[in-house]
Amino acid sequence: MYDSCSDTWRAVAKLNEGVWKIRQNNDWAVNLGSDGADGNLQANGGDIPVTFGYYEIIVDFNSSTYSIEKTDVYGVVGSGYNNWGETPDFPFTPDYCNEGMYYANNVTLLDGEIKFRVNNDWGVNYGDTGLDGILEAGGDNIPSVAGVYDIILDFSNESVPTYTMIKK
Repeated sequence: MYDSCSDTWRAVAKLNEGVWKIRQNNDWAVNLGSDGADGNLQANGGDIPVTFGYYEIIVDFNSSTYSIEKTDVYGVVGSGYNNWGETPDFPFTPDYCNEGMYYANNVTLLDGEIKFRVNNDWGVNYGDTGLDGILEAGGDNIPSVAGVYDIILDFSNESVPTYTMIKK
């Protein structure tokens, strides 16, 4: 997606062990790689090596540069979404202009319960003990009512992270 705050393009992706390049319109006619994998892009440049993990990729077409850094991806999981992880979690998109803000729009929930976890894994998960809108690590499941929602995670104050669920 385009980040108007920094005039760059960004993607958050789960990548497998291997190599990657940037292509225009899913076609190899225009592709960018990096001879030397040094952060500089060249037309038809070399493949860029990567190890398995979740990454944020930032591309600046004005300077023909890129950066790639491991990151965490927050997601919605639960009986109210994907039967506690039978399919991938619904991913949140970071707000690049507002540090610590994450959005999941048009999430179809079922009657049930949800939590928010990192990288489709239970190592880090958040619930809401007390149902007060404040997230706690390992907190209680959050009841969900069937419908389509926009969900906001706010980690801008790391000591008191919150969430908001807006039914459409």
